[in-house]
Amino acid sequence: MIDNLDKRILEIMKKDSRCPYVDIADQLGVSEGTVRSRVHKMTEDGVIRGFTIKTSSKNVKALVEVSIDVNTDTEEIARRMSEYDGVTEVFEVTGDQDIIAIVDVESTQNLNDIIEKVRKYDNVLSTRTRLILKEHFGEN
Repeated sequence: MIDNLDKRILEIMKKDSRCPYVDIADQLGVSEGTVRSRVHKMTEDGVIRGFTIKTSSKNVKALVEVSIDVNTDTEEIARRMSEYDGVTEVFEVTGDQDIIAIVDVESTQNLNDIIEKVRKYDNVLSTRTRLILKEHFGEN
């Protein structure tokens, strides 16, 4: 279970995962050792699942939304999609679509190749693709 201090540490790290522990500690008024041990514990507990970077590139980025048949293993399709090169994140969601994947590839041809693979899955009813025109990273 995470507490308020853990949440505040995570807020800082979400904006800059490379922020030194000593800087986080100074911002929060705690010791560097406290920050280090809490980050270690949250990593061991699976609260923090990885450290990533966000890049700005000239790649083609898109949201690929997938609608599947009712009696289908959504998790299996999502897992298979997550293994494709260029697929950075996959979410099972509620609403009209069942799965949303974030794709970051070098060309529209690469994007189309992923979409065509997904459309060949049994029980995929439709796909809808939304190109990402501009990125805004939450740096507030």
